[in-house]
Amino acid sequence: MKDHFQDVFRHMEWADALVWNAVLASTEAVSEEYVLDTLKHIHEAQHSFLDFWIGRPLKRTKRSDIGSATDLMEWAKRFHSEAPAALDQKTETDFNLPSVLPWARYYARTLGFEPQITTLGETLHQLVSNSMHHRGQIIRRLRELDIIPPTTDYIVWVWGKRPGASWPV
Repeated sequence: MKDHFQDVFRHMEWADALVWNAVLASTEAVSEEYVLDTLKHIHEAQHSFLDFWIGRPLKRTKRSDIGSATDLMEWAKRFHSEAPAALDQKTETDFNLPSVLPWARYYARTLGFEPQITTLGETLHQLVSNSMHHRGQIIRRLRELDIIPPTTDYIVWVWGKRPGASWPV
Protein backbone atom coordinates (compact mmCIF):
# COMPACT_ATOMS: atom_id res chain seq x y z
CA MET A 1 0.00 0.00 0.00
CA LYS A 2 2.85 2.38 0.79
CA ASP A 3 4.32 1.96 -2.69
CA HIS A 4 0.92 2.68 -4.21
CA PHE A 5 0.49 5.92 -2.27
CA GLN A 6 4.02 7.05 -3.05
CA ASP A 7 3.17 6.47 -6.72
CA VAL A 8 -0.12 8.35 -6.69
CA PHE A 9 1.44 11.21 -4.73
CA ARG A 10 4.10 11.55 -7.45
CA HIS A 11 1.29 11.61 -10.00
CA MET A 12 -0.58 14.22 -7.94
CA GLU A 13 2.45 16.51 -7.97
CA TRP A 14 2.97 16.01 -11.72
CA ALA A 15 -0.69 16.82 -12.38
CA ASP A 16 -0.69 19.84 -10.06
CA ALA A 17 2.39 21.22 -11.84
CA LEU A 18 0.76 20.76 -15.26
CA VAL A 19 -2.31 22.68 -14.14
CA TRP A 20 -0.16 25.44 -12.69
CA ASN A 21 1.77 25.70 -15.97
CA ALA A 22 -1.49 26.15 -17.87
CA VAL A 23 -2.88 28.69 -15.40
CA LEU A 24 0.25 30.82 -15.21
CA ALA A 25 0.62 30.80 -19.01
CA SER A 26 -2.75 32.55 -19.38
CA THR A 27 -3.36 36.10 -18.19
CA GLU A 28 -7.07 35.32 -18.17
CA ALA A 29 -6.78 32.13 -16.10
CA VAL A 30 -4.24 33.54 -13.64
CA SER A 31 -6.62 36.37 -12.77
CA GLU A 32 -9.78 34.25 -12.67
CA GLU A 33 -11.20 34.12 -9.13
CA TYR A 34 -12.79 30.70 -9.61
CA VAL A 35 -9.50 29.19 -10.78
CA LEU A 36 -7.48 30.75 -7.97
CA ASP A 37 -10.05 29.87 -5.31
CA THR A 38 -10.14 26.26 -6.51
CA LEU A 39 -6.36 26.03 -6.57
CA LYS A 40 -6.28 27.44 -3.05
CA HIS A 41 -8.81 24.80 -1.97
CA ILE A 42 -6.74 21.98 -3.48
CA HIS A 43 -3.59 23.10 -1.76
CA GLU A 44 -5.23 23.95 1.55
CA ALA A 45 -6.67 20.42 1.66
CA GLN A 46 -3.23 19.02 0.86
CA HIS A 47 -1.60 21.04 3.63
CA SER A 48 -4.39 20.23 6.11
CA PHE A 49 -4.11 16.49 5.54
CA LEU A 50 -0.31 16.64 5.75
CA ASP A 51 -0.49 18.63 8.99
CA PHE A 52 -2.89 16.04 10.39
CA TRP A 53 -0.72 13.09 9.32
CA ILE A 54 2.41 14.48 10.95
CA GLY A 55 0.73 15.96 14.03
CA ARG A 56 1.14 19.65 13.24
CA PRO A 57 -1.59 22.04 14.37
CA LEU A 58 -4.12 22.76 11.67
CA LYS A 59 -4.47 26.28 10.41
CA ARG A 60 -6.89 27.81 7.96
CA THR A 61 -5.35 30.01 5.32
CA LYS A 62 -7.16 32.79 3.51
CA ARG A 63 -6.22 33.34 -0.11
CA SER A 64 -5.61 36.99 0.72
CA ASP A 65 -2.96 35.87 3.24
CA ILE A 66 -1.05 34.03 0.51
CA GLY A 67 -0.52 36.88 -1.92
CA SER A 68 -0.04 36.40 -5.64
CA ALA A 69 -0.81 33.38 -7.78
CA THR A 70 2.90 32.61 -7.79
CA ASP A 71 2.93 32.69 -3.98
CA LEU A 72 0.00 30.26 -4.00
CA MET A 73 1.95 27.95 -6.31
CA GLU A 74 5.01 28.13 -4.05
CA TRP A 75 2.78 27.14 -1.13
CA ALA A 76 1.57 24.16 -3.20
CA LYS A 77 5.15 23.15 -3.91
CA ARG A 78 5.92 23.15 -0.17
CA PHE A 79 3.29 20.45 0.33
CA HIS A 80 4.81 18.38 -2.44
CA SER A 81 8.31 18.77 -1.00
CA GLU A 82 7.20 17.68 2.49
CA ALA A 83 4.65 14.96 1.74
CA PRO A 84 7.03 12.26 0.41
CA ALA A 85 9.10 12.25 3.61
CA ALA A 86 5.97 12.12 5.75
CA LEU A 87 4.61 9.24 3.71
CA ASP A 88 7.95 7.47 3.84
CA GLN A 89 7.79 7.48 7.65
CA LYS A 90 4.59 5.42 7.60
CA THR A 91 4.66 1.64 7.90
CA GLU A 92 2.30 -0.77 6.20
CA THR A 93 0.57 -1.22 9.56
CA ASP A 94 0.01 2.55 9.84
CA PHE A 95 -2.26 2.55 6.79
CA ASN A 96 -4.86 0.53 8.70
CA LEU A 97 -4.75 2.56 11.91
CA PRO A 98 -7.84 4.54 12.94
CA SER A 99 -7.54 8.12 11.78
CA VAL A 100 -10.14 10.59 13.03
CA LEU A 101 -9.94 13.79 11.02
CA PRO A 102 -10.39 16.88 13.20
CA TRP A 103 -12.81 18.43 10.72
CA ALA A 104 -15.10 15.38 10.69
CA ARG A 105 -17.40 17.05 13.26
CA TYR A 106 -18.11 19.84 10.80
CA TYR A 107 -19.32 17.31 8.27
CA ALA A 108 -21.47 15.61 10.91
CA ARG A 109 -23.50 18.81 11.09
CA THR A 110 -23.74 19.38 7.34
CA LEU A 111 -24.31 15.72 6.37
CA GLY A 112 -26.69 14.91 9.18
CA PHE A 113 -24.85 11.80 10.39
CA GLU A 114 -21.80 10.94 12.45
CA PRO A 115 -18.76 10.09 10.34
CA GLN A 116 -17.40 6.61 10.90
CA ILE A 117 -13.81 6.03 11.95
CA THR A 118 -11.51 6.02 8.93
CA THR A 119 -8.01 4.71 8.45
CA LEU A 120 -4.87 6.57 7.49
CA GLY A 121 -5.01 4.84 4.11
CA GLU A 122 -8.53 6.11 3.54
CA THR A 123 -7.48 9.67 4.35
CA LEU A 124 -4.59 9.38 1.89
CA HIS A 125 -7.03 8.15 -0.75
CA GLN A 126 -9.42 11.00 0.04
CA LEU A 127 -6.75 13.62 -0.51
CA VAL A 128 -5.73 12.17 -3.87
CA SER A 129 -9.39 11.94 -4.96
CA ASN A 130 -10.18 15.45 -3.73
CA SER A 131 -7.19 16.93 -5.57
CA MET A 132 -8.12 15.08 -8.76
CA HIS A 133 -11.74 16.23 -8.57
CA HIS A 134 -10.83 19.88 -8.15
CA ARG A 135 -8.12 19.78 -10.84
CA GLY A 136 -10.91 18.56 -13.12
CA GLN A 137 -12.98 21.61 -12.21
CA ILE A 138 -10.08 23.88 -13.12
CA ILE A 139 -9.53 22.03 -16.39
CA ARG A 140 -13.22 22.46 -17.25
CA ARG A 141 -12.93 26.18 -16.52
CA LEU A 142 -9.82 26.47 -18.70
CA ARG A 143 -11.81 24.95 -21.58
CA GLU A 144 -14.58 27.50 -20.98
CA LEU A 145 -11.92 30.21 -21.31
CA ASP A 146 -10.79 28.65 -24.63
CA ILE A 147 -7.51 27.53 -23.10
CA ILE A 148 -6.28 24.07 -24.07
CA PRO A 149 -5.87 22.34 -20.73
CA PRO A 150 -3.24 19.75 -19.89
CA THR A 151 -4.09 16.08 -19.76
CA THR A 152 -3.53 15.01 -16.18
CA ASP A 153 -4.84 11.44 -16.27
CA TYR A 154 -2.95 8.92 -14.18
CA ILE A 155 -2.71 6.49 -17.11
CA VAL A 156 -1.13 9.20 -19.29
CA TRP A 157 1.45 9.71 -16.56
CA VAL A 158 2.11 5.95 -16.47
CA TRP A 159 2.33 5.79 -20.29
CA GLY A 160 4.84 8.64 -20.13
CA LYS A 161 7.09 6.60 -17.82
CA ARG A 162 6.01 8.44 -14.67
CA PRO A 163 7.79 11.74 -15.30
CA GLY A 164 8.65 14.06 -12.45
CA ALA A 165 6.76 17.29 -11.93
CA SER A 166 7.83 20.24 -14.04
CA TRP A 167 6.78 23.33 -12.10
CA PRO A 168 6.74 26.76 -13.75
CA VAL A 169 9.78 28.87 -12.94
